Amino acid sequence: MRILFLGSGPFGIPTLRRLHSLREDLIVATVPDAPSGRGQTPRSSFIKQEAVSLGLEVLETERLRGQEGQQILEHADADLVITADIRLILGTRFLQDPERGCYNLHASLLPRWRGAAPVVRALLAGDDQLGVTLYRMVRELDAGPVVAVEKWTPPATVTSQQAEEHLSLLAADVLERMLETLESGDPPQLPQQEDRVTLAPRLEKSEGWAHWESSAVFVERQVRALHPWPRTRTLVTRGGAGQPPEEELILHRVSLADRTEQVAAGTVLEVRSDQIIVACGEGAIAIHRMQRSAKKPLEMADLLRGMPFEVGDRFHGKEGA
Repeated sequence: MRILFLGSGPFGIPTLRRLHSLREDLIVATVPDAPSGRGQTPRSSFIKQEAVSLGLEVLETERLRGQEGQQILEHADADLVITADIRLILGTRFLQDPERGCYNLHASLLPRWRGAAPVVRALLAGDDQLGVTLYRMVRELDAGPVVAVEKWTPPATVTSQQAEEHLSLLAADVLERMLETLESGDPPQLPQQEDRVTLAPRLEKSEGWAHWESSAVFVERQVRALHPWPRTRTLVTRGGAGQPPEEELILHRVSLADRTEQVAAGTVLEVRSDQIIVACGEGAIAIHRMQRSAKKPLEMADLLRGMPFEVGDRFHGKEGA
């Protein structure tokens, strides 16, 4: 039986490696090389790089609908299709033609967080549990019947990057557990409960501005959820002599602080040797690690040597953002 694996981002790498260790008749399809970085140098997708290193045949396409999709299917001649973070829409014929079907590994507990950014949305919402769902693909996004689920309770300090890395390993485990059942053509399929659907739209860079007017709980979640992209940014106005009127900073690590002063959100409440305490709309946070524009991230003890803060300095978002 031939398997076609579709993927582009790093989430699918452990699954591709596992498939390669389990099955010999495997082919990969991914997106074409694309300009990347300041020099706009063409760069292969994470999946293409991994597939090449494994010695697998790689097909490239910008579409999986219409004629392009049919060409991939005809060339691959696969009985079973597995996808993970492909970032392309599969056409109706693509979904229907493989004899054993098309199945996707999605980094959420469906029907919660259908869409492009499930891990970020789950962390922003404060979900206690994350997970991976293996489901049979249908035309509607992430709406197909569920074949298997793996739940995970992350540590309270987990970032999106850490969570996605762990969930990618769980995805490989789920697929290995269910692979023979998928190949049989008769896996268990449980319809999703439509009344429990939540959406996880693609993340926009504009969402990276710190919401100081929100609760400290939300700001702390925001810093973890938006790592590594787009990061949580803030502007600061400092009152010390000779200070620039405004500067943009990136928050890298914060924690909740036990402070209840009734002051304007974003106000610096205390400056310590290794952290600063900042008021939010409700509660306060301690900032432990921060980055100045065009500089590297620093622990606060190091940053304070070249960037002093005073009680009363104000953090704030960008007007109109």
